[in-house]
Amino acid sequence: MKIKEDKLSSDIKAGNTGSLYFIYGKEPLLITMYADRLIEKTVGADADDFNLQRLGDLPDPDLLGDYVEALPVFADKKAVVIKDFDPEKADAELSKRYLNIISDVPETTVLIFYSPSLDIEEKGMKAKTKKFIEAVDKHGVVCAVEQMQPPKIAELCVKKAAKEGIVISRDDALFLAERTGGQMLPASDEMSKLMSYVGKGGKITKAEIELLVPKQLSAGVFELADAINSGRRADAFRIVDELFLQQIEAISIMGALSGTFLDLYCAGLARNDGISAQKAAPMFGCFGGKAWVFTAKIYPAAANLPISYLRQTVAVLSEADMTLKSRPIDPQTVIEETVVKLFALRDNRTR
Repeated sequence: MKIKEDKLSSDIKAGNTGSLYFIYGKEPLLITMYADRLIEKTVGADADDFNLQRLGDLPDPDLLGDYVEALPVFADKKAVVIKDFDPEKADAELSKRYLNIISDVPETTVLIFYSPSLDIEEKGMKAKTKKFIEAVDKHGVVCAVEQMQPPKIAELCVKKAAKEGIVISRDDALFLAERTGGQMLPASDEMSKLMSYVGKGGKITKAEIELLVPKQLSAGVFELADAINSGRRADAFRIVDELFLQQIEAISIMGALSGTFLDLYCAGLARNDGISAQKAAPMFGCFGGKAWVFTAKIYPAAANLPISYLRQTVAVLSEADMTLKSRPIDPQTVIEETVVKLFALRDNRTR
């Protein structure tokens, strides 16, 4: 059975748990959190080694089978946990044996596969992974944790601060979430750092966030694109310098910048066809946190940008990407020259 994250959360809270789980997705922190909650609900917070067995990413099938079949000791249930299991690493024989084990998990065992480090794409899913998920779907529970949207991350950051008597406004927490690329794990890590900086009873403001939290690539590149489209040259080149000072590779910057302008182009096409942001986002492969960025940032930003201009920006960036990958030129120079060309397109548009 495939379920959504909110269903998994409510089932665990209610104690309505099954015998087999596979949890994966886009938020490592949440994937681990749900696995830990399942373990605690099954064997308690202070489980002994007899009723909680943890195995590596590709466990020996004989050992796994023994653990799954063994009865719990002085308890109703036991948990067997496999972290970062990757079906693609198993050969045909191993895969067959794993599938046989998960097809008949005893009611006294909760077998949990969770993969915080494994990036599984729903589209174009690899064969072994697809087969494993289908098997778990048939005999247990599959939950793909979607990337959390920045407003939700902001809400959790506010709550995290409040537990320590620290104040952060929702707007500033949202700024933090966007600055960390709309990802829960870096946002949580940076929140901990900010809380240590201001101390118990302190207040976190935008000033502290700008001082202590480096921009994630996606956030910096969106600001760069906005500066170019708005004609703010000084801001654009300052952002380029900041990205290189963070030692981000030029090819990554180019890829992210190309992706941002491509998203703007797609949003512009959708607007021209009268398609709403909410409908357009999944059409262009934007889900979870990326869907929020598309609807809240990209789609509005494309409102006053002509399709012809956006088409030209995508072409310029494609050519620059080829130059960066094929010619021995200083990478920062290529990025800066590309920004100059984009400004030239923008100037021609506004004349």
